[in-house]
Amino acid sequence: MKTRFSALTLALAAALPFPSRVFAADEAALEEVVVTATRQQRRAEDSLASVEVISRADIERAGHSSLVDLLQATPGVQVTANGGPGSNANVYIRGSEARHTLLLVDGIRVGSASSGSATFEAIPLAMIERIEILRGPASALYGSEAIGGVVQIFTRRGQRGFQPEVAVGYGSDNTFKGAVTLAGGVDRLRYSLSAGKERSDGYNSKRDPAYWRSGTRTSYWADDDGYRNDSASGSLSIGFRERDELGLNFTHSASRNWYDASALSYYDSYLDKTASTLGAHLRTQLSGIWTSTLRLSQSEDKLLTRASAAAPSRTQTVQDQLGWQNDVDLPVGRLLLAYEHVETRLDSTTVYREDERRVNSLLAGWTADIDAHHLQINLRHDDNSQFGAKTTGLLAYGYDLTPEWRLRGSVATAFNAPTFNQLYWPMSSPTSYYGNPDLKPEEALNRELGLRWNRGAHMVELTYFDNKVKNLITNNPDPAQSGQQVNIGEARLKGAELAYTLALGGFNLGAGADFLSAKDEDSGQRLPRRAARSGFLRLSQTVDRFDWGFELSGAGRRYDNATNTVALHGYGIANAYAGYRVARDWKLELRANNLLDKEYELARGYRTPGSSVFLTVRYAPR
Repeated sequence: MKTRFSALTLALAAALPFPSRVFAADEAALEEVVVTATRQQRRAEDSLASVEVISRADIERAGHSSLVDLLQATPGVQVTANGGPGSNANVYIRGSEARHTLLLVDGIRVGSASSGSATFEAIPLAMIERIEILRGPASALYGSEAIGGVVQIFTRRGQRGFQPEVAVGYGSDNTFKGAVTLAGGVDRLRYSLSAGKERSDGYNSKRDPAYWRSGTRTSYWADDDGYRNDSASGSLSIGFRERDELGLNFTHSASRNWYDASALSYYDSYLDKTASTLGAHLRTQLSGIWTSTLRLSQSEDKLLTRASAAAPSRTQTVQDQLGWQNDVDLPVGRLLLAYEHVETRLDSTTVYREDERRVNSLLAGWTADIDAHHLQINLRHDDNSQFGAKTTGLLAYGYDLTPEWRLRGSVATAFNAPTFNQLYWPMSSPTSYYGNPDLKPEEALNRELGLRWNRGAHMVELTYFDNKVKNLITNNPDPAQSGQQVNIGEARLKGAELAYTLALGGFNLGAGADFLSAKDEDSGQRLPRRAARSGFLRLSQTVDRFDWGFELSGAGRRYDNATNTVALHGYGIANAYAGYRVARDWKLELRANNLLDKEYELARGYRTPGSSVFLTVRYAPR
C-alpha cells in the first residue's frame, strides 16, 4: 500500500490552541544542560546551535525499539536500514552523507575507518542514559566526519545512594529484552554497572526482485532474519581534594544479525558486529577559574561477514585517543583550549596499501552571554598523516529581541577525511569499486539562521540552513574507470526546520516539520534516500500512576538511486505506549509500533517491521 505523507499536516496540527497556564514542574525542564554543542556544559535554552535531547525516560518508553528507531523520529534526522533488527543502518543529518555523521560515546570517537560509518544498530538502549543530537557542521569542535552533525551517547552513571534497576520484556517476533543496572554512590564515589541481552526471531526482510515486476511478495529465502545482542557497560569515579575527579568507563556490545545474501543460496548468512569503548579521565581544578581534564581512551569497531560457507571477511578498526581540555572562566565568557591525538589502525582480510593514520589537533573556543548578546567562536586545526592539515571554524551570534524572542545565526566550515576504502580499496577490474590515494577531504560551508519564541508553556523555533559541500567523493564519470573514487561532486543541502512544544501540567505536546532540498549540484538530481519533507507529532500525559503517549512520524517521497529513477514512496507511522506503576518500585510498560501495519521501505528491496507489541516489567526502587 502506498502512503502519502505531508509534513505540513503535522505542522498544522501543532497550531491548535492550548491554554497558556504552566506549572512549576514544567519550568524546571527549561534548565536542561547540554554538552555537545560547545564541549562545555551549557543550558540548552542558551545554545546557539540546533540540539535535540533524548532522555532516559524517552528511552524507557521505546520498548522494543532500537537506537536507529529513536533517531528516525528525531528532527533533522533520516535513516535507512537494509533489513530487520540489527541490520546495517545509515544515519543522515540534514541531508548529508551517512559518513558525515560523527558518533561519540562518552566523548570517545567510534566507527569504522574502512566504511566511514558508525554501527548505530549495534548499540543497545539498555546502556544509554541520554542522547544529544547536534544538527549542523561541527568540525570546529570535533574534526573530521561532522559535516552533517554529531550524535553523542552518554552511558548510565551512578548518583548518591543506591539505584538498582531490572527490566524484562517480551513481544512480537519472539523478541526478548533483559537488562540489569546496579548504580549508586557514597560520599564522592560513584559507580554504575549495566548488562543486557536481546533476542529476536526477526522477520523475513528481503524481497525477491521479481516482486517489482509482478507485485507478488516472495523472498530470497522465506526464513525469518533473527537478531541477538549481548552488552555491558560500566563507570567508576572517585573525587579527591575539593573538585578533582578520577574516572573509568567502558562499553561493550556484541551482536549478530542474520540476512539473505543471495537468491541462489540457502546459506544462513550473518553479520557479527562488535563495538566497544574504554576510557579514563582525570579532572583537576587548577585554580578557582581553571579546570583541566585529561582523557585517555580507545574504541573498537569490528565486523565479520559470513555470506556463505566460504571463509568470512573481517574488518577491525581500533582508535587510540588522547585528549587534554582546559576550561577557563574569564571576566567575560568562558574559554576552551584543547589538544587531541587520535591514532587509527585497520586490520582486515582485505589487504590495504596503508592501514593506519594519525591525527593531531589543536582547538580553541570562547562562549559568552553579555546582556542580550550571545556569542560562540571556535577554531580547530587538524594535522592528518594521510593528507595534511585542515583548519575549520565556527562563528555564532544570538540576540534577545525581547525576553520571549531570540534571533541567532552562524557560519561554520567542516570537512570529512576520505575513508580507507575510498583511498586504498584494491582494484579487481577498472569498472569495479576501487580506491584513489590522491583523494582530498570533502569540505563544507554552512550558513544558518534561527528564530525562537518562548512564552510560558509554549516554544516555537524556526531554523533555516544552507550547507554547501564540495569535493564530494564519488565514482569516476569516465566509463573506462567508473569504479575509481574521485573528488568531483558538489552538493547543496538547504532546508528549514519548524518545531513546537507545549508542556502543560501532565500533558506534553511536540510537533515538527522538516523541509529539505538535498541535491547533487552537478546533475541536479536529489541525493538518494533523502526525503524533501518529514515530520513528527507526539502527545503524552501522566496522571498519578498512569502515563500514555501517541506518536506519529513519517517522511515523503525519496529516491533509492542517484539517477532518481527508483522511487521510495512516502509513509506515515503511528506508535503508542502506556505505563502503569503497580507499586512504588514496579511498573508495567506496553508499547505498540506501526499501529496501522503500514508497509513502507527505507531501502529498495527490504521490508520494514509491521505492527508489533512489546510488554516490559520494570523494577526500579526509588
